[in-house]
Amino acid sequence: MLIDLSSRAKFRVVGEDRFRFLNGQLTNDIRQLQNGETIYACALTAKGKLSGDLYVTAGEGQFLLDCERSLREGLAARLERYIIADDVALEDITAQFGLMHLLDQAVPGGMPHEVCVARSDRFGERGHDLFFPIQLAPELRSRSGTEALTPSQFEQFRIERGIPVWGAELTEEVIPAEAALDDRAISYTKGCYLGQEIISRIKSVGHVNRHLRGLRLLQGEQIPKGAQMALNDGSIVGKITSSCFSVRIGSWIGLGLIRRGSAVPGTELGLKHDSGLIGVVEVCRLPFDAIARSLTSE
Repeated sequence: MLIDLSSRAKFRVVGEDRFRFLNGQLTNDIRQLQNGETIYACALTAKGKLSGDLYVTAGEGQFLLDCERSLREGLAARLERYIIADDVALEDITAQFGLMHLLDQAVPGGMPHEVCVARSDRFGERGHDLFFPIQLAPELRSRSGTEALTPSQFEQFRIERGIPVWGAELTEEVIPAEAALDDRAISYTKGCYLGQEIISRIKSVGHVNRHLRGLRLLQGEQIPKGAQMALNDGSIVGKITSSCFSVRIGSWIGLGLIRRGSAVPGTELGLKHDSGLIGVVEVCRLPFDAIARSLTSE
């Protein structure tokens, strides 16, 4: 499977202090990264809320960062704000470099030396990221031997996998643990970083007030993005952040942030849109793979 991520914002970080600097700014442990590896991380505010989420790839003498395009200016400003006396330089390479992800297939041999290949599990299982000068895009697509997912195919794929994205599930009002990012993006054993105190306190408390969950349509025609979820008494307990019709599952599915007491898998919630009840959804565990497998075995 080929996923073209070239629309994402991309940065290069160089300098002798790059390890120490990024480790003090991001939630994951950058020191564990070896050349040719990618990890997921978040940048936080002092209150522990998201400033952005990104992937960090270790290359020879550099780190390559990528994030949602809408974070291009904000995340760069957030990082540069804390470069004071550090030997660190942050360069925007969005227009000069492309990014592709190969999933469930080997990296073709004979890659041009300009391509940075890194092991990456950004979609829930081991794959490979390819950073490359943008002019090499046609050659790499040809070498992959497959067509890249279309935008609608990718949206269905990432919702089925339960992958949150900035601007939908992830915003400046979200704490990482609410979106289940703590296992993937946070190190609880590394040194200090901005927002760490709040994140550590949440871990000690043991819960957050809402959770990212999957939703499957039980009654109704569709799951509109932005629709609210409600209990029988009409009280609102969550909101749909993304939705699509899943061919694999044979119904509409979605992602949403749901109040803790109502986020138990199997819970049925009313679906409200434009002040009216339009259906019923079932709260599901993520990813949706278990549902897809059970339907296949029937």
